[in-house]
Amino acid sequence: MQANRLTYPDICKFIAIFIVTCSHSAQAISGRTWTNFLGGTEIDIAFNMPLFMLMSGWFLNLDKLRSTNTFIYLFSKFKRLIIPAISWYFIYCIFTINIPTISSVLSFYWYLKALFICLGIIIVSAKLIKNDTLCFLISTIFVILCPHTNILKINFMFPYLWTGYYLRKMIDSDKVKLIKTISILSLISGVVLSIYWDSSKSVYMSPFNILEFNTQMLYSYIYRFAIGLFLSVFIIYVIKKFNEKIPNSLASYGQYSLVIYTSSFVFNGLLSKILNHFNIHTNEYLILDLLSILTCIIIIVLTISICKVAERNKTAKLLLMGE
Repeated sequence: MQANRLTYPDICKFIAIFIVTCSHSAQAISGRTWTNFLGGTEIDIAFNMPLFMLMSGWFLNLDKLRSTNTFIYLFSKFKRLIIPAISWYFIYCIFTINIPTISSVLSFYWYLKALFICLGIIIVSAKLIKNDTLCFLISTIFVILCPHTNILKINFMFPYLWTGYYLRKMIDSDKVKLIKTISILSLISGVVLSIYWDSSKSVYMSPFNILEFNTQMLYSYIYRFAIGLFLSVFIIYVIKKFNEKIPNSLASYGQYSLVIYTSSFVFNGLLSKILNHFNIHTNEYLILDLLSILTCIIIIVLTISICKVAERNKTAKLLLMGE
């Protein structure tokens, strides 16, 4: 890990990917899309991907983007995000004995494709609009109001990317009391909103599509954005606050977060295939949580081991890690 690299953002990424992987493991173990993970609340869905997207926007540097060649930037992100997504998708198909399809290639690992498109929109917007605030407002309004941006959940994730950019500026400032107050209010607001949370309000069940606009759709959009933001802000604040007391190893694991994300689909897909074959499933609250956490830990250990081997070969490193 780089000596001058901030550790708390990587720890946040590790926490996010740990929760995401646990959730996917719960689906494989229970044999259901909507499980009894976390006591049946599935509250993790409300903030796991938003937290991931916030951290993706954490290191946005608009001045640097404006001076960077657009093609070179997009190519680097394609190599980092899309090539591993395609590689791991074909590995998934081999292990789970599925036939690859064009639609699946495009939709599998939706987060990585959404992040790539969002970053593409931001660099183009940053070059066209020199004022940061105007760039944020105009690009966000464009994405939300543009038809079909519900595909890959782009219109939901895009605002989080910008929020991560501005949130970093706030949290890394010297306004300690203000940051603490905002974080406490975020916790309270997040807990209150969690009382009303259910999967029907998730972006998977009620995506925002401007072509089918209605007030309920708008309510769900605002609600899930708010709960994702509030819970994520508090998590980031706590991790930054106690950063020095958290093992540095978690930060190093966080640098493998994208690979853990891609590999977890393969491992959980294989696990699901085996459990389905023997018809072994459980959706009991405590048992599901414990098994999901254990499975997640095993997946992370296996993934990092694979990465250590892949790092010795240039081609393997590119295909599996995007580096």
